[in-house]
Amino acid sequence: MIARNPDQAWGSLIERDGLMKLEAVIREDQSFLTMERYVGKGTKTYSPFAARTEAAPCYQPESGRPSFDLLTVNVPKEQVTIFQADPSLSLLNHYVRPQGILFAVHPETWTTAGIDYLNEIRAFPREAPIRVAPTASTRTVLTLEHDEHVPPHFLKLHYPVLISRFNRRLMRKNIENSIAVTRDVAQLHLDKFAYLPDVLGFTIGRDENAWGFLVRETIPHPIIQGRFLIPCFALFGRDFNQPDDLPLLIQMIKRLDAEPVSFVINEIFIPVIECWCLVARRGLLFESHAQNTLLEIDRDFRPRRIVHRDFDVWIDMETRRRADLEMPFLGKGLSADKGHVIEQYYSLIYDRFIGHGFFDYLLALLKGFYGVDEDAVRSQVRKAFHRSFPEAERFFPAQTMFYFSKEPPPGREFALEDMRRTPEWR
Repeated sequence: MIARNPDQAWGSLIERDGLMKLEAVIREDQSFLTMERYVGKGTKTYSPFAARTEAAPCYQPESGRPSFDLLTVNVPKEQVTIFQADPSLSLLNHYVRPQGILFAVHPETWTTAGIDYLNEIRAFPREAPIRVAPTASTRTVLTLEHDEHVPPHFLKLHYPVLISRFNRRLMRKNIENSIAVTRDVAQLHLDKFAYLPDVLGFTIGRDENAWGFLVRETIPHPIIQGRFLIPCFALFGRDFNQPDDLPLLIQMIKRLDAEPVSFVINEIFIPVIECWCLVARRGLLFESHAQNTLLEIDRDFRPRRIVHRDFDVWIDMETRRRADLEMPFLGKGLSADKGHVIEQYYSLIYDRFIGHGFFDYLLALLKGFYGVDEDAVRSQVRKAFHRSFPEAERFFPAQTMFYFSKEPPPGREFALEDMRRTPEWR
């Protein structure tokens, strides 16, 4: 649930107790945004770059600033490329107007020198700003003020600063492929699988330097009413304002009087694995770490689905060819990358992004609160992984894992190196 007047609701939630209680998830209009911004303490320790950011402090999610304004201009339609994945008519009409395209730019991007097409953009007629708040990813923001016909939505923005390990540009390839992936996963059917669709994309420019923004809906698809979202990192993260309070996952286990190990395995570990394997067999390597996944719960606080977001993912074109699937993607995918074999990417995504950056944190929480047998938990999860992906040995390196090297070679944004460690989650 997202408030229509969020600036009014925001202060009351933060100032009342500074704390995200489990009950607030289904009561408070602004609970989702509060979790995104303030219930992630201790969750960015999975790499030495995880907490690094060049974003100005006022635009970072943990800032005390409740909102800021995106700059917008009216760009002639013939100068913008539009990508669509079945957007609602209200969203489409909000950005694609008779007089031109409403084009949104992050304020820090607006003032940065040397960005392609920015001088042209600044020369277009200005439109009313869009009031937004940052989410956990920083460059993806939630819109806060709308007319009654425009639903709340997320905007993923071109923001060419270093956040974590990478420069957060949003180029045509990223946008076009995100829209194509949204259309592709709309064909999937699994009770535990849901997603936030990237329904609109806009780019300015006609060459490889074209960039723009994405529009993402806030309601998971397939749409089921009466559900609520918890960012998965907020399950184990601490509240920045009340760090001594119980993590939300522990609150949920207590509330449901659940057996901790079976609850976490059956409601989180296995559904995440089943969803990831489902899309991986279509050649889509979802980065299903704790920031890109959301836990959907019902009014009784019971988990229902794993909700996925951010579809700027690596694509295994050879797997899609073998499965006789469409190829609506810009670029040649992993098969064209001569620097690494495909197995290294599968290991990076599953072993490190999911295993280390998500599952390890949940397991540490279980051990800290309940003294569980770590090896027994991992053993059950490994069995579940191979049930869901019996052909995994064709896609993963045997008996080792790959991760980013500390020093990529000149001219490359990253390199992968053999960790020479046995995988713990497969």
